[in-house]
Amino acid sequence: MPYTLVGMSALGFDLVRLPGGARAAAVLRTALACTDADLAALAARHPGDLARARWAGAASVPAGRTRTADELARAGVALRSLETSLLGDAAALERFLRHDALERTWVRSGDLAVQDPSASGAADVLADAALACYLEESLAPEQRRGMVTALLRSGVGVRDHTVPVGLPVVDDVLGAIAASDDAARRAWRDMVDRLRPRTGLWAPAMHRATWVLAVTERLRVAADAQLAAAVAFQRGGLTARDAAYGLWNAVSGTVQALTAVDLLDEADAEVLLAAWQDVRRATG
Repeated sequence: MPYTLVGMSALGFDLVRLPGGARAAAVLRTALACTDADLAALAARHPGDLARARWAGAASVPAGRTRTADELARAGVALRSLETSLLGDAAALERFLRHDALERTWVRSGDLAVQDPSASGAADVLADAALACYLEESLAPEQRRGMVTALLRSGVGVRDHTVPVGLPVVDDVLGAIAASDDAARRAWRDMVDRLRPRTGLWAPAMHRATWVLAVTERLRVAADAQLAAAVAFQRGGLTARDAAYGLWNAVSGTVQALTAVDLLDEADAEVLLAAWQDVRRATG
């Protein structure tokens, strides 16, 4: 499936289940926030087409993460697949970075769209770095280093865990998640079990929250918040198993609701924020 600004929770779900997911999220946050000066600095560090051609063969779905439903059933690991099978792939990640994160760099005329040549070089650098993290399991260490070097030498600040979203209510929650201790992680896991009978309410509420953000032109802010949530999730010691069993949906829904908190219907806010409110009560 494609990754899109509208479906950022799905992208986050994949990222939190990958070892390099938090680092990939930081690169994507950087792309979302790039200024013209940033794009120029990135393009100036372009490694050249020959180097990129050598890396291209590895730009595939992470090794061992795609198996058919029949294969999973035969192996008796259907539940395990929730922890390992991705919704998207490397091509979807690169397309998201080039077309969604860097949307403003495209010149459009009718059905035709061309990316500004200088921005295209910057997109190459960002895509290489994002893919090096996304594909961490299937790349040799020297190749990963080569793919991120241009970004690191560009002088463009990477939007890692030290860079806030800029919405205090969201940043406070993400800070708490990133600082989770054993008690907090246990509270999140217990909460997911308690709220499991209500999981059918999550998707409609999330859809409506995303629609509100779209019509008010806040999707890019929301996208940054979801990516920051993916970073906080991993920094807080939450795992791929946690994500697969519902904890990522709880975190993602919390962040989406808080990003749209002044616009969201009260009933939808209650559904999406129930997890966080439960954890906050349990942890004091």
